[in-house]
Amino acid sequence: MKFQFSFKEYDPKAEAVYGTILTLGNGHIGIRGEVELEPTIHGTTVAGVYDYTPYFYREIVNAPRVIGLQIFFNGEPISLSTQKLLKYERELDIENATLTTKIDLKTQNNGRIHYESLRLVHGKKKSLILLKFRIKVSEDGILTVISPIKTNVVNPSYRDEIMVKHLKVKDMEDKEEGIYAEVETLDGKYRIGIASSLISETTAKRISTKSAEGIAEVLTLTVKKDRTYEFVKYVVVLSSEIPNLKESAFQQLQEAKSLGFDKLYDEHKKYWDEIWKRAKIEIDGDKEAEKGLNFSIFHLVQSMPIDSRISLTARGIHGFGYRGHVFWDTEIYALPFFMAVFPKKAREMLMYRYNNLNAARENAKLNGYRGAQFPWESADDGYEATPSLIPLDMTGKKVVRIYTGEEEHHITADIAYAVELYYKLTGDEEFMSRYGLEIILETARFWASRVKYDEKKGYIIEKVIGPDEYHEHVNNSFFTNLMARYNLILAAKYFEIAKNSGGEWIKTLERVNVTEKEVQKWLNIAEKIYTPRQENGIFEEFDGYFDLVDYILDPYDFGEERLPEEIKENLGKTKIIKQADVIAAQYLLKDQFDLETIRKNFDYYIIRTTHASSLSMPPYAIVASWLDYEDLAYDYFMKCAFIDLYNLYGNTQDGFHLATAGGVWQIIFRGFCGIDIHNGEIEINPKLPKKWKAIRLKFFFRESLLSLEIRNDTVKVKLLQGRDVKIRAFGKDSVVKHGEEIVLSK
Repeated sequence: MKFQFSFKEYDPKAEAVYGTILTLGNGHIGIRGEVELEPTIHGTTVAGVYDYTPYFYREIVNAPRVIGLQIFFNGEPISLSTQKLLKYERELDIENATLTTKIDLKTQNNGRIHYESLRLVHGKKKSLILLKFRIKVSEDGILTVISPIKTNVVNPSYRDEIMVKHLKVKDMEDKEEGIYAEVETLDGKYRIGIASSLISETTAKRISTKSAEGIAEVLTLTVKKDRTYEFVKYVVVLSSEIPNLKESAFQQLQEAKSLGFDKLYDEHKKYWDEIWKRAKIEIDGDKEAEKGLNFSIFHLVQSMPIDSRISLTARGIHGFGYRGHVFWDTEIYALPFFMAVFPKKAREMLMYRYNNLNAARENAKLNGYRGAQFPWESADDGYEATPSLIPLDMTGKKVVRIYTGEEEHHITADIAYAVELYYKLTGDEEFMSRYGLEIILETARFWASRVKYDEKKGYIIEKVIGPDEYHEHVNNSFFTNLMARYNLILAAKYFEIAKNSGGEWIKTLERVNVTEKEVQKWLNIAEKIYTPRQENGIFEEFDGYFDLVDYILDPYDFGEERLPEEIKENLGKTKIIKQADVIAAQYLLKDQFDLETIRKNFDYYIIRTTHASSLSMPPYAIVASWLDYEDLAYDYFMKCAFIDLYNLYGNTQDGFHLATAGGVWQIIFRGFCGIDIHNGEIEINPKLPKKWKAIRLKFFFRESLLSLEIRNDTVKVKLLQGRDVKIRAFGKDSVVKHGEEIVLSK
């Protein structure tokens, strides 16, 4: 696999977008892709480090910038914005997870400067960042290289004019082996320690400087024309779970310098080679689709957390979008990829939910319910982090009221759904018996307290927001009611399994204190929970939806810009929806519907959906593939695969759309490959686009690693490790054994 993404036009306004799509990370550290020679507001993302902030409760902290450089030649600063730019080339190599930069400049004194660099965030050594750079000048002179740790970083807030300071400097020190800065969040909860060293292969004079901006190393050397001078910048970033931050940071810095750049780079490449052996997907017949797909996978992998203190955030380690909060995006869109390809990481992300189960219980109690109600947005502590309002002006007189934190309750069932999906895919009984079961039981308990009984309709759920967020305060959301029912039935199912299994299963039942009587109540509610009415086979999205003003949209277009102003101003009074809602429910709960019912609902809702959310097209694409709407499925797949590369939503600068990236993988897995799990058996029903000759991918199923080659008329399955697996394709059943390959054909 050789995928490079090149950019050859410099535009200061585009740098923020480049910053996101050229981000490098390893789950612990995120370094955005802005060019290191220019100033930027963006520093370093350290996953899991949050602080209190106005309106948004807690947000990911913009940690000190460590990758930047300031370079002077004969006293003139090297700057892309003030000198004549002769060449600008940047290339992201996702195979090796590196970013290269090549820049040629003409100085104001008519000299020529060539600069090139290789940047990486080490895959295996989670605290290490490396920058190797070379400089060549067209005349003799004095070269000064300043390598800072910029501690004066701030977070952008709800308006561009407002910045939020989250860090105070606790320590800055210069030692023989490098410079060090330590900062602490204003709430005192986290500390970040950074050690940095700049090495020159040529003898240079070294000093250090301290200022309000931070601490820096300064190397000065006499240079000859047309000779190349090479430098390596080593940076170690540790956060407060490491004891003795300064001592540990310098120790790791010294170890890295002792190994040297080349050995560290080789180790990094080997790490990514192992990643790609498992994660890459090959598409015969469509290299552009293959490229976009693996670009999405690359950014998912870079963002997977290193432990269970935090889960995958909406915009990853790439930016401040959604303040670094965790949404349903993680469980429904991104986690299935990790469940199948990196199941241990999926478990850690689900453990984040379990570790915050007490906060979810408190949230439910605060809102007058029982059990566990997971927050719509959460940060490091698991409490509700959704702002109730966002000011639109500096005085705070104009505000936008946000109701999702108060009403978008389906996330609680979404998490229970993800827990069961993980168990179906992995068979991880230790997780399910100790942790997953408790999540499912406590979320069912929430729904049992959330419903109301109506004499005519049965059990109803009032005043919610479904995935379609244009319509607020609705009653009986189709998606919410169905997912709540699923959650209740799931809890009853696993209650019975637990009773009959003993061991940790029974201990969990005793800990949660669930009784037969309570479970019977759950089943009674599930049986009588209200489903919105149908008209000609179409399910009403919520009570009263069919009575709203109709408006038809082109399914191949997306966004709200195409709407007339009077429609945009009254979206809640129309049938227009923001994203997949009824169709999302039919995707997740596919077994509850026949294909003809799904088709009728798809045909109805697809022409009433703006896709103004990046979450919308993946489920529509998957269902479109089931229905043999190949052109539409492929169109959505390609839009999703290139959503950030082409900045289709105009907000890529805020971070990567990781949920969409997970959705891209699901379009492949559940849509085009048609892979489902039923009764411990893998079912495959290929629906590849006609131009695709084959797809090759790997995934885990219950600790067995499978390699598949899928064509529209043939499925090849090889078991690379683990126990025998049952396979069904084209109406034929087979079993693949270790080391063997089976072939099933139409």
